[in-house]
Amino acid sequence: MAVADFPSNATLEYLAEGAANVVYRFNLPPSSPSIEADSSLDDYGDGTSTPPPSELPAIPYDPIFQRKLLRLRKALPSTTSVLVSQQKFEKVIQPLVPSEYLVQQDLVKLPPGLQANCNQNLRQMEEDGTRPRKRHGTYLAVDATFGTLVTDMTSAGNQGQVVIDFKPKWLAQSPSAPAGSRRCRTCALRAMRKASGKHHDQQPFKPHFPHNPPDFCPLDLFSGESNRLHSAVIAILNNSGCPSSAIEWLIPRLMEFFTGNPLLGLLQSLQQSLDPNGVSQINVNESNFMTAMTLRDCTMFVVVPSPGYGSVQARLGDLDWKSPDGKKAEYWLETERRLINEGWYMGTEEKSSSRFSREERWCNV
Repeated sequence: MAVADFPSNATLEYLAEGAANVVYRFNLPPSSPSIEADSSLDDYGDGTSTPPPSELPAIPYDPIFQRKLLRLRKALPSTTSVLVSQQKFEKVIQPLVPSEYLVQQDLVKLPPGLQANCNQNLRQMEEDGTRPRKRHGTYLAVDATFGTLVTDMTSAGNQGQVVIDFKPKWLAQSPSAPAGSRRCRTCALRAMRKASGKHHDQQPFKPHFPHNPPDFCPLDLFSGESNRLHSAVIAILNNSGCPSSAIEWLIPRLMEFFTGNPLLGLLQSLQQSLDPNGVSQINVNESNFMTAMTLRDCTMFVVVPSPGYGSVQARLGDLDWKSPDGKKAEYWLETERRLINEGWYMGTEEKSSSRFSREERWCNV
């Protein structure tokens, strides 16, 4: 595959980060006059003078950099290399999901020292208190040769539209869950984490939301019940950081979108067909299972134009390939074992360890 070189003179601006990546917006300086235009100089004037710089042909930047963000991997034992993840995206994910539903991503070769400079900036952000506290102590892999260019899905430069991003997570119940479960996999894991004090997803209270906004249950999106779909939309918006002024018109537009859009149905179907047996019967050599786990941790970006300015569209991103390495397989197995044996699926967990979990409502399982 052809790989572009990321310009060493680009200026990076920290935008966001997750557990495994840091995303940067970047600016490229104006194109410089070409120093390889010797052949054209011979034809200028009488051949004895040099044209002014404004008349020299410029070196254009590769169009691959237009409306893109740069995503860099952190140095973690459980992460897949950028090169392998890109290869899996092209050979496994793209054949499964139509291109109009995917955030485009391309491999890019990084200049020397870029990650080291970014890490220095991350440490400075920690000292200044501008980096999320839960991300402190993890930094970019300085030995990584490649980064990833991803389509800019933010609303920058697009006035009047709102971009909502959320993780759909497990859109179908875990095949390993006991019969008669009262919670889906996503809600069971959240209840267990709340009980242990490790749940950090809940955002501060925002105006225009209920005082106790609901937690997100993926199955509400498929419930066929208006009140459950409304709860899912409220939960998504509450964690989105969208402007309060847009809430009133966003709710009905998102409810209509989630009711008729085929992307969620495709994602649910793929998760089910690629992993019919569940985590309890994990086979680390089975590519389909790893694909299912990758699709269970992707992000959906929903672009919502103002009323009367176009239709709602959505794409899937953050499709980093899941690998069993770095004890990830053991973590998946142990998590599923606890959810089953400690009663988190059934809602029968010990009261002494569930001071938060009892606040969790049952799912539409």
